[in-house]
Amino acid sequence: MRTVEMASDTGSTVSPILKIEGLKKSYKRKTILRGIDLSLLPGETVVLMGPSGCGKSTLVRCINRLTEPDEGRIFYEGRDLTRLPAGELLETRKRIGYVFQHFNLIRRLNVLDNVVFALRMQGMPIAEAEKAGIEALADVGLADRTRDFPEELSGGEQQRVGIARALAMEPALMLWDEPTAALDPILVGEVLEVMERIVRSGKTTMLIVTHEVGFARRAADRIILLAGGEIVEEGTPAEVFSRPKSEIGEKYKKLLKA
Repeated sequence: MRTVEMASDTGSTVSPILKIEGLKKSYKRKTILRGIDLSLLPGETVVLMGPSGCGKSTLVRCINRLTEPDEGRIFYEGRDLTRLPAGELLETRKRIGYVFQHFNLIRRLNVLDNVVFALRMQGMPIAEAEKAGIEALADVGLADRTRDFPEELSGGEQQRVGIARALAMEPALMLWDEPTAALDPILVGEVLEVMERIVRSGKTTMLIVTHEVGFARRAADRIILLAGGEIVEEGTPAEVFSRPKSEIGEKYKKLLKA
């Protein structure tokens, strides 16, 4: 496991933006997460991979308590999210972006209004919110689609609107729950291209759940492999895909060679 704190060039340490300790989750008699320990450093891009049903989405949903964990602690910017009352949790969620598998756009609102909806609900003035929304849409290549409605967009474009909606909040941490899972294969590339561009910008820390091995190899600082609700391997893309230590890692290595 990578150390929680990392020495900087000046000899000081960098504290994690996100730290998870002993996270457990079960549904009825089925155990989904078996005690996850995980830390993310500021600016880091971590890709979480593993077979379907291994607990990846549950882990990400537990971080901002869309799913309530059974045990464990989750520290974001030093605050224990598992101990926060509802009001403080809502305020903290404003600093955590979330991109869902499904687009979850409001059908009656146009693209720009979808992106700025949360900003307006927070009381941001219209002009300021729209400026932030247009900038976020430009980041995902949709600056010319502000007045279109969701049904006028392809699935890839709708997901890019979902990404812009998260970016407009200027989050310190972004959580991505299989953002290409609901897309036709032909549309996956355009979303991955946008994601890689955001990664290269270095503006936010990211935890990305995906099955896209090529993207993970190109974009990740660190890859974490999950199996059976446990972390079975962790390392750089080169370490995990070239010199795997786990059965799952070996499968990904063979997939890349296929």
